[in-house]
Amino acid sequence: MTMDLFIDFLLAYNKKVNLVSRQSTRETLDLLVAETLLLKKFVSTPLIIDAGSGGGLLGIPLAISFPEKKIILTETIHKKANFLKEAILLLGLGNAKMFEGPIQEFMHRHDFYESTIIARGFPKIEMLANYMYEKKVKELLLISSVDKIKKIQNTVVNIRQNLYNIPSRNNLIIFKLENVSRET
Repeated sequence: MTMDLFIDFLLAYNKKVNLVSRQSTRETLDLLVAETLLLKKFVSTPLIIDAGSGGGLLGIPLAISFPEKKIILTETIHKKANFLKEAILLLGLGNAKMFEGPIQEFMHRHDFYESTIIARGFPKIEMLANYMYEKKVKELLLISSVDKIKKIQNTVVNIRQNLYNIPSRNNLIIFKLENVSRET
């Protein structure tokens, strides 16, 4: 029920403020939410950071699905940040917080290693991968095109990598990077 309320709110808000494609329908948003929910089985940390939250199609469904986890939505565009704040209030998501600003600014202040960065369509995924090398986060989960992932795969060879197919999408995958302890 809460997920339907979120999608209804997003569609209504999108009519006055462009958050997602104007051609978005309930069906297309349901598909995007379903893809987001595929991430649930790959998150092992208590904190999830949504890089470039936009219309909230990653962070909000995960906040609904993971009431025990803390979710940070990061967004630089003021109109999108306002929408996200309103959505958090409307849905009563006490586990979600909005950070208005770039992910770099949030990560500069961030000091909790047991966290996961998530992103979809983020323009600079190599920057997000650097947070893995710096050991600022334990995991990075990307929903992205195969071509975009191939561009960074060789630069992250020392980090555990897994690729997961997204059903019914031959051009998108889930790419997980994970810092793992060498201790046994």
